[in-house]
Amino acid sequence: MHGHDDDHTKPPAASGATPWEITRRPIALVDDSIDDQWMLRRQLGFLFGEMPIITFHSGSGLFAYLRDHKNAAQKPWLILLDMDMTDVDGLPTLEMLGTCRDYADIPVLVISATEDRDDIEKALAHGARGFMPKPLKRGDFVELLNGREARPLRDSPN
Repeated sequence: MHGHDDDHTKPPAASGATPWEITRRPIALVDDSIDDQWMLRRQLGFLFGEMPIITFHSGSGLFAYLRDHKNAAQKPWLILLDMDMTDVDGLPTLEMLGTCRDYADIPVLVISATEDRDDIEKALAHGARGFMPKPLKRGDFVELLNGREARPLRDSPN
């Protein structure tokens, strides 16, 4: 780690309210890599400031949480989902989210190291709102969250 990366800087001033200020709901991060969870938490904190992020190592952990937190205020406003995990993978998780009326309204962004176009197309076909390859580029991540790009690719210009 570099000294500059560890500085706790405030996120850039936003022109409007942050998602947390609007929804008061957490982000769910589903990824079996502790390192990736840490990196994503940092980026989300930089983008949105302090907000709750609940983490899971697989789709089964996410569903256990969703079953126990059916109240609309407890549901995540966004799910960031890895494709390749050791327990319940990304595609089955997307399928289950899409078939349950209680969860179908939660937007899902797939964030994965996969570069397999078939996996990406399957994820989008199963309801993912977008795909972002790891490692993330902050600018592409912001654009994806803002809905400007369905799936930024690694070789796209910055």
